[in-house]
Amino acid sequence: MEKIFSEILENARKEAENAVRVATKVAQREVEYAKKDAEALCERYKSENASELQAVRERIIVSGERENKKQELAQRQRIVKETLEWALEIFRREGRSGKFGELYKQWLGKKLAEAASCFKGEVVLTCAKEDKELIGSLWQDERKPVLSIGEMAGGFILSDLDQRISVDCTIESIVRNNEEKWRDLIMQGFEG
Repeated sequence: MEKIFSEILENARKEAENAVRVATKVAQREVEYAKKDAEALCERYKSENASELQAVRERIIVSGERENKKQELAQRQRIVKETLEWALEIFRREGRSGKFGELYKQWLGKKLAEAASCFKGEVVLTCAKEDKELIGSLWQDERKPVLSIGEMAGGFILSDLDQRISVDCTIESIVRNNEEKWRDLIMQGFEG
């Protein structure tokens, strides 16, 4: 699964690179405008207390730089969020077929066996409707699970009948659990 998402995220990262470059240029332009405004203010009031004017100039520049950093960080966070959402959509459309389909099937079979071994007694298996038949063919445990359909990109949640204990093997949980690592991958090359 990680290989699938890494490839999807690499493609998304390339598309997002242009957006970050534009945001960085806008931020740099705003700093330049702030510097010019500060210099104009200094010239206008040069006859007054020079040290006070210098302090005002520095505060304006620092404030502008701080605001630009906030805007750039917000832009990067938005790009990461949108990229991960886009990756989930790509998985929904293409993750069960083509070059990813066999990897997904292998991963799903392995995770189903691991999760089933964690429970004694009857279990509830919740999966995406697109995976219902595949999970049925991969289920190897002698217990027949109570099957339900959930809103997820892929994977499953296996729980006891009371649904007090569960094992979450959904694609969304993989994204959540690896978000920091994938954020670094997406932002790779944007630093500098």
